[in-house]
Amino acid sequence: MTIPTRKDEREARDTLEFIRDTMESATSFTAVSGWGLVAVGVVGLVAAGLSWNRGSIADLDIWVPAAVVAIIASATTTASKARKLEVPLWSGSFRKMVWVMVPTLLAGTILTGALWANDAASLLPGTWLSLYGAGVAAGGTYSLRTFRWMGLIFLALGAVTLFWSGSELILMAASFGGLHVAAGIHVIRQHGG
Repeated sequence: MTIPTRKDEREARDTLEFIRDTMESATSFTAVSGWGLVAVGVVGLVAAGLSWNRGSIADLDIWVPAAVVAIIASATTTASKARKLEVPLWSGSFRKMVWVMVPTLLAGTILTGALWANDAASLLPGTWLSLYGAGVAAGGTYSLRTFRWMGLIFLALGAVTLFWSGSELILMAASFGGLHVAAGIHVIRQHGG
């Protein structure tokens, strides 16, 4: 029997770290908070209600703050769930999920500015739904299957909204509100909050 040297210990530690990183990258991120999704849905329903009352479907004074509040609610509840599950928040799967979602969300932000500046605000709801859906569907590849389907539904509703005038506010409430609440309840029941 030989006594391991410092070099042997370092190689073993490096090997274990490689295995851990590989396994972490291969798994999906399941610490997304169902309660956070419910909160996002409630924010979406409130924003749709405020838009209805104001008579403006894509009022940036309503939807931009709603998006900020929704992001904060989702981020804090997901971080809390990850802590409770003792899962690293910035895991390989979560990083990948963020990297595939962020470009579509940034594209939505850029297009929002361009459409608003060019008096094409009527295209904002369909653009928001479509790009958010594309981002969620892509992010769902590294998370729960629920998100892939949710993203595809958002994408389909975005297409309907772009081509069926008069449906915008109803579909925004149904998706940003109702679909988030439904997905959140599913995650709570199936994946522990």
